[in-house]
Amino acid sequence: MPYNHFTPTSNWNDFYYFKNVFDNKMIKELEDMVYANYKFEKGRTGTRELGTDTDSYKTNNRDIAYINPTGHSQWLYELLFPLALEANDKLFHFDIDIVTDPIHYVIYPEDGGHLDWHMDTGAYGVNKRKLAMTVQLSDPSDYEGGEFEMWIGGKDKFITVPREKGDVIIFPAFVMHRVKPIKRGQRKCLVFWTGGRPFR
Repeated sequence: MPYNHFTPTSNWNDFYYFKNVFDNKMIKELEDMVYANYKFEKGRTGTRELGTDTDSYKTNNRDIAYINPTGHSQWLYELLFPLALEANDKLFHFDIDIVTDPIHYVIYPEDGGHLDWHMDTGAYGVNKRKLAMTVQLSDPSDYEGGEFEMWIGGKDKFITVPREKGDVIIFPAFVMHRVKPIKRGQRKCLVFWTGGRPFR
């Protein structure tokens, strides 16, 4: 097939960044909503269909509340999904038409909260994820450690993601990333995925 000179330029080794999407009032309202309506459970890693899921602290230590789209949380989906579409239009150019998972409200606790290197896509239920989004909910001074890093290939080719409160980071779900162990305080964030039909 001839090369299409009109194909938009994409960059899958980077993230798209929105500043100051959430202010302190919105973050407080979000936190109140979550604690009033949802329960936290220990995060899991792996794939249940393959029998590789685990809640071992060797791979992660985080507490998650799963926020399904209901009357009191619909505003959150209506805010975040257009951001994913904008980032996709500007940088990634995937086929994006669905929200693939409930929004995760995640707390990395002071006792070594972390998440080891992983991708957010893979087999079975997660293979429709194409873009991952993280919303920073904690002030950088509230915690030490907990750096969010992306690996783009090669030795020491790491990107440390900005950690300013209220900012939003969007990146391809197949990019390897991790959260380094918390040394002091807690890191709070939202995690949100959009996608469509599996890559083909």
